[in-house]
Amino acid sequence: PTLYEEGPWVYKRDGLYYLVFAANCCSESIAYSTAPGPTGPWTFRGTIMPAQGSSFTNHPGIIDFRGSSYFFYHNGALPGGGGFTRSVAVERFQYNADGTIPTINMTTAGVPQLGTLDPFVRQEAETSAWASGVETEPSGEGGMNVGYVDNGDWLRIRGAAFGTGASSFSARVASATSGGTIEVRLDSANGPRVGTCTVPGTGGWQTWTTVSCPVTGATGTRDLYLRFTGGSGFLLNMNWWRFTR
Repeated sequence: PTLYEEGPWVYKRDGLYYLVFAANCCSESIAYSTAPGPTGPWTFRGTIMPAQGSSFTNHPGIIDFRGSSYFFYHNGALPGGGGFTRSVAVERFQYNADGTIPTINMTTAGVPQLGTLDPFVRQEAETSAWASGVETEPSGEGGMNVGYVDNGDWLRIRGAAFGTGASSFSARVASATSGGTIEVRLDSANGPRVGTCTVPGTGGWQTWTTVSCPVTGATGTRDLYLRFTGGSGFLLNMNWWRFTR
C-alpha cells in the first residue's frame, strides 16, 4: 500500500483481494490497493474518498447486500461532531467495469430504503433512520435500549408500512424520574400526532414496564416519528415498541 495510515478493511470480490484503508493523515482520505492473494503482492489503486468534512480521521468499510454495493465511512457531520465525536455514514456505489472503485464523496442524503418496515412486530427502539438527542446503552433485558432522553428528543423510523391502519401502540419503557410522554407522529417530528402514550416513573432506569395507547390515522407507508416530551432532565428509557392492528 501507498500512504497507508490505519483502519484497514480487507475483502475478496470476483477473485481479487481489496485492502481499503485510511491514508494521508491528517486529514485522512480513503485509498485502496488490490492483490491476487491475501498476502500480496499489493498494487496501489488510488483514492476512493478524498479528505472531506469536519473530522480529521476517516475509516472505511465496504459490503455487497441484495445486489448493491455500499461504502461505509465516518465523519463529524452531526451537531457537535468532529475528529473524536464521529458518526457513521453510507453511500451506495457501483464498481467500474474493470473492478476498480470510483471516487465517492460524502453526502447527507443517505441511501434508498431496500424495503418497508413492519410496525406490527416488535422493533428495537434503537432501530431508526435518524435520531435527535437520544443515546443507546446496554439494557438489563438484553441487547440495547434508547436512553438519556430529554424533552423534545425524537426517533425517526423510515418507511413504516401501516397498511389499512393501526389501532394501538405499545412500548417497553423505564424511568427513574416521573417519566414523560411518547408522541406518535407521522412524516416529521412536528407532523400529525396519531397517538400519545404516558410513561410513568417505574423506580429505575432498568425497571421495565409496557405502556399502550390508542392510535388513529396511521395508514399507508409513512415515516414514523416517536417524539418524547416532559419536564427537565432525563425522562425515560425505551427498549422496544410495536403497533397492533
